[in-house]
Amino acid sequence: MLSHTVLDSVALGYEPVWNRGRELAAVRLGVRAVHPESVDATHLMQALGDDWPASAPVLILAVESPKLLQQAMACPPVHNTWLEVPGTWYEDPEALARLAAAARRGHKLLRRTDLDAVRGQGVAPVDTRNLLRLGAESAPPSGLNGQLVEGITSATLARQCLDQAGAWGVLGWPDSDVLYAHRHQPLNYDADVIRQVLRATEDEDGSLEHLERLVRQDPVLVYRILLLVNSAAYGLRHEIASLRHALMMLGFRELGRWLVEQLPGSEPDRDLHPVRYAMVMRSRLAQHLLATGSDDNLRGEVYTTALLAQLDRLLHQPLGDLLHRLPLAGRVFDALLRHDGPYHPLLDVARALGEPGQLHRVPAICNRHDVSLEHANRALIRMLATSRDHASKRSERLT
Repeated sequence: MLSHTVLDSVALGYEPVWNRGRELAAVRLGVRAVHPESVDATHLMQALGDDWPASAPVLILAVESPKLLQQAMACPPVHNTWLEVPGTWYEDPEALARLAAAARRGHKLLRRTDLDAVRGQGVAPVDTRNLLRLGAESAPPSGLNGQLVEGITSATLARQCLDQAGAWGVLGWPDSDVLYAHRHQPLNYDADVIRQVLRATEDEDGSLEHLERLVRQDPVLVYRILLLVNSAAYGLRHEIASLRHALMMLGFRELGRWLVEQLPGSEPDRDLHPVRYAMVMRSRLAQHLLATGSDDNLRGEVYTTALLAQLDRLLHQPLGDLLHRLPLAGRVFDALLRHDGPYHPLLDVARALGEPGQLHRVPAICNRHDVSLEHANRALIRMLATSRDHASKRSERLT
């Protein structure tokens, strides 16, 4: 399906776009040509968007090379994919003509520019959405219907853009500010996840795999279930480090009873969902970086390792103190506390691919861990393509 030369010749990096419901609406995929002579725009478009699932988030291709971007605009459009275009191109007659031709060809264009530069301008010269950068001195935005916004530094501004000004989505999320509002006590469970898991425990046809996919959407829930089954109340002869094993030991009925008790204290703040889900995306990417055909136990352990990596931000305790309460394997401690061992490369590459503005560092980090760009890019594409339906009720392996 994918061209080896294309995916081994570009560095990719992702940044989520969140909508008014605080759900994943799109992903901005940065594309940096590492070996420009090996990158063909037609194959690039096919590799990144061919057969892109309708259920997947919108894919915003942010191609760094102007030449490659022009070639991409001349290719047939890819379903559910937008092309990001510099705002300066709309000021040049020749470039504007190419944009108009691309729009007629069926491409969806996203003009990236400063909010202050287009304030009061109205409709763009070509049928285009805008990705508007907020500067430090920008006046509070209003009238953002259908537009995207970046540069959001506070939860208040995010709410203003999404809930009041009508923005289609915001690029990135003010994690630190959202978490700061909860600094006085550890985060509780995600109320929506608790309800989903409760429904699954009542489903007579439900599977353990589906239940696990639901539970692992919430890092705090995963951690406290592992604490629960290893507590004195269970008196188990062998400690349990696997989430799947823990769910098997609890059983659907016991898990349901326990969750009903937890529900009144669950956290209703929807601004926390992008914080948690970004951790889920990174964990799924680390899992996809494993070699194809890895067994489910290994995949589950890598996922849990990556999910626990930022637990200290949610529970306001040193990560070491939190982890030492669990019977985790030495390789998990190595990855999270010593940044070493077999899982560290997976976590390090997954982190690098999700750092906005750091595409230039990706090749070196992959090379350091002996991970090919092609392998990293394939893993990223697989993760993103299933990032909105990975917790649906299916029978196949965890994704």
